[in-house]
Amino acid sequence: MVAGVEASEAAPEERDWSDLTTVCLVEAFSWLDQEDLWRGAMSCCRSWRDAARSRPALFAALDLDPAFESIGADAAEWWTPAFQRRVDAMLRSTATLAAGELREVRIRHCSDDALAFAANRCV
Repeated sequence: MVAGVEASEAAPEERDWSDLTTVCLVEAFSWLDQEDLWRGAMSCCRSWRDAARSRPALFAALDLDPAFESIGADAAEWWTPAFQRRVDAMLRSTATLAAGELREVRIRHCSDDALAFAANRCV
């Protein structure tokens, strides 16, 4: 009991995640899957985004096949120019962030230009 308050009623300990070093953040990010890295860590705040960008190996692979299969992306309605532009943008961003370390690409619905861009970044 803490000063008349049961332990279960005590306020939870506050943590300041901004105190984590880049090394700690990058190590934690290395355990995330792609979706969590892009939608979570990279979207959280500038310091987390900068930490992820400092480690090109985090972007060595772009595998969108599981996402495509889960939504049935082989269906004709997905084959649109707008969808292709989104996939192209993801591929271009990954190739840029990987800084020459992109080793695996598993995607559908992208343009030849985006593939050429990624290939040129890997040389």
